Amino acid sequence: MDLAQVRRGFASVAVLLSGAVALPALARAQQPAAAPAPADSTSLLEHAAVQARLVAARLDSAAAAQAGHRAADPSAAQYENGLAQLTNGQCDAAYLLLRGAVSANQSSARNHGDLAFSLACRQRLDDAATEYATAIRLQSANPWYYVGLAALRGTQERWTEAAANYMLAFSVDSTILYPDLVHAGITAFTHTGNADQVLAWARVGTQRSPGDAMPWLRLALTLRQRGENMQEGMDAIRHYHALQADNKMGDAVFSLYLSDAGQNDSALALASAALGDTTLREYVSVVYLRVGAHLVQAKQYEQAAAALNTGRNLAVPGSHARFSLYLGIANLQRAVPLYNDAIEKKNCDEGKAVDSILATVDRDLHESMSLDSALVTHILTDMLPGFRQKASDFKNNCH
Repeated sequence: MDLAQVRRGFASVAVLLSGAVALPALARAQQPAAAPAPADSTSLLEHAAVQARLVAARLDSAAAAQAGHRAADPSAAQYENGLAQLTNGQCDAAYLLLRGAVSANQSSARNHGDLAFSLACRQRLDDAATEYATAIRLQSANPWYYVGLAALRGTQERWTEAAANYMLAFSVDSTILYPDLVHAGITAFTHTGNADQVLAWARVGTQRSPGDAMPWLRLALTLRQRGENMQEGMDAIRHYHALQADNKMGDAVFSLYLSDAGQNDSALALASAALGDTTLREYVSVVYLRVGAHLVQAKQYEQAAAALNTGRNLAVPGSHARFSLYLGIANLQRAVPLYNDAIEKKNCDEGKAVDSILATVDRDLHESMSLDSALVTHILTDMLPGFRQKASDFKNNCH
């Protein structure tokens, strides 16, 4: 087996793990947990292996200097030959030589670390994890062995172990974070539901690599889900949108932040753009719901009804009640001036329109009874019947 084959296999797994977007139930603060951009686990493992060797050499030199001498390494020749095979992508040959190196010198963290990488290259992932654990025990000050084990466990979807090892790596040396490692850590913390670490790593990612888009998106999403530091979230999603202007998820998240800020036209424009990704339909429907509710409160009933109708058409069946409640209120308010105008001008067409609107109000409010039964019952019992009767009488007698 060679390393090129393994790279392709690990990369396909990484894409599969990160491709799904979980859509929310229809609620104010919920939103899709956008999956981070896929981090190629093989690339991260390779990077970790290279960095681990460098750190191991430095730590071994420091230990020898402290002891006053460097002991002869009986595994040196086998290790160097194994490393040459590993560098050439020859996993099987490298494994045999590195296994021999470990047998000759079992106290070398470097030997165990590269044997672990050769085992991962051969898809023996649990055996590789055992070797990484040994390397960590022998050289706990080397953060890259934790990274290698974390990347391995992430590939296996063992997210709790992956997250724990990313945290340990960071605690050993907080300077090691670079974009692929940030992505991988955020992916693991997202899967384990550790929002505190998602925020911490996203913030570090935005500070150290401001041109890397993904941490900005994850920062905005996580702050929104937690309902805190909303200005920081708005700044984050603006920054993300500037880096990824054509990303539909970015459009969707930005539209929600804009709706919160009362920028309804801009929110609807971005929500409409986000519909280029059909998996975001339900999320976008929430934006239309929020804008529609704001417009009802602002007494812009025509615009509110248009937004709410669009949102209800996007929402999944069974989640229409909130739309129906606001639509019932908006359409009832629309009908009042239309009825008065019909009476004043004896406009039969307007009278028919009012009668039709009130029929939809009745249907929508019945559908939304479970959300606010007191309000809906008041409208259906005390307000709507008399209004419908007047509208019907006008329509029937208008010539």
